[in-house]
Amino acid sequence: MSNDYQIPENIYSRELCSELYRIAQLFPENQEIKNLLSLIRSPITDESFKIFIDDKNFTISSIKTNNKEIVAIMNDFNFVRGDDDKINSIKKAIGLYEELYDKTQELNYFLRLLQLVKKVKSVFKDRLVDFEEKVITIFSNLDSSYYQFSLVDTSEFLLESDSKNLMTSISLRLLSKYESENNYSAIKWQIKILNKLKHFTNNDMRIQNALYLEKEGDFLTSKKKERTYYPTILALYTEALKGIKGIADQTVLKDRLSEKIKNEQKDFFELLKKMTISTTLESDYTQWLDSLEIIDFQSGLSALLHLPILDEKSLSAWSENNPNSSLGQFFDNYVHITDKGTISGSTDEKQFSVNLARNHCRNVIIDLVIKITDRMIQKDPISKNALANFLIMDKSPFIPEGREVFFLEGLYMGFQNNFMTAGHLLIPQIENCLKNIIEVNGRNTIKLDEPVQHDNTLGSILSLKESGNMLDGICNKDLLSELNSFLIDGNSANFRNKICHGLASPTESYHYGIYVWWITLKMVLLTKDFFEIPKRDSNIS
Repeated sequence: MSNDYQIPENIYSRELCSELYRIAQLFPENQEIKNLLSLIRSPITDESFKIFIDDKNFTISSIKTNNKEIVAIMNDFNFVRGDDDKINSIKKAIGLYEELYDKTQELNYFLRLLQLVKKVKSVFKDRLVDFEEKVITIFSNLDSSYYQFSLVDTSEFLLESDSKNLMTSISLRLLSKYESENNYSAIKWQIKILNKLKHFTNNDMRIQNALYLEKEGDFLTSKKKERTYYPTILALYTEALKGIKGIADQTVLKDRLSEKIKNEQKDFFELLKKMTISTTLESDYTQWLDSLEIIDFQSGLSALLHLPILDEKSLSAWSENNPNSSLGQFFDNYVHITDKGTISGSTDEKQFSVNLARNHCRNVIIDLVIKITDRMIQKDPISKNALANFLIMDKSPFIPEGREVFFLEGLYMGFQNNFMTAGHLLIPQIENCLKNIIEVNGRNTIKLDEPVQHDNTLGSILSLKESGNMLDGICNKDLLSELNSFLIDGNSANFRNKICHGLASPTESYHYGIYVWWITLKMVLLTKDFFEIPKRDSNIS
């Protein structure tokens, strides 16, 4: 560097960077100045230094300066690089970092000092007590909980029991103070500090975090305004529930958080109803049902079969024509959260709107199915023998040979208003029937390229992601989309997975069992309307 320009000794941090940048602009061909600027701008860490060490073009050897920060960092750099005089380099670096901290009160200098002292404790054994006392003094005077945590985390190797007890007392007082101020950001770091100081075990820390996340959610809930959505509240309760996953003795807290998550989801859903589509059944279907003249089993069955499968095009068109929710601008995606606080699915706003419409339409159909079957049962109850004769005469190509009894039991349960049992019986049979239809169409459902050749899952069978999937071209597209959404989509009912894993509540099992029963009835009795059945063998076997 030209002797006409000297770097002042007593400028630091941003001011030093600004001066080096000015000099680099004056001497654009001087690569060493550019390298020095890059070094000073970088974090003072081993990892940062190693990046420069690995760069063969990096050199600052000819730059001469008495600036304390530059000299400290260059000696630190030489120590990390492994120069011959490593011990002298680290001594100089530590001494200068201490001077820099005393001069500027910038904590990063003192943190780096501690990192270096930890590497060579034996060299500084006479000063360890001094550094420990300084840590306590700095900790007591810091205003930032984050910086307090950084200091404790870095100085943990120095702290004796008395020092930890003193700092624990300070942290507990601050925890109480921040709670009274509803300063939950600071509380989070104090909990971490108390864990580092061994006041909280790891599980204690997780529980405390959950409790304060809940308190923060409760605080925000108390400030809620009507017709306003607060996404942070749901996120706080969900984070709290996730945080205590696997801790066995926290059932009360888990249940409380689960209930609050459900309430927030419900509030969000109620808000969306006002902004998008009604999800309650406001119509009285009595007059329409009267017009169907359900006088016996056959007329009721006809009414059930005429209820439509949800139309993918209509649902998509509704979504496109419906004005976007004002919430859409704030979120990249929409997540579906289970009762346990886990995320079961993620989608975009358009598909979220389609799912909302599907849910509404399903509820309409479920309501109609119940009303129609009630009238059928009152007018003309069917016996199991009569239903068996009916199914035998129909000879549905949807039902594989040997599986008739399952469908008889499942469908009969529906006509007895026992939809919970019907759903449990019929869901696994639907999966088997779909695989059978795929196979009679000359396609394969088994993973032949794997060492153990398992069947593909229902998720693979109902996949909508790839053209040429197993049911592509042999299953009505609207039915395929609806089965996918209803049975396996984590953003929707996901009913098959809930039933198979025992996650559906009795109420949900009954409610969606109605829909399973009805859609099975459609597939059994109107098979050729929904599936391609090879002409050479109309009876699937």
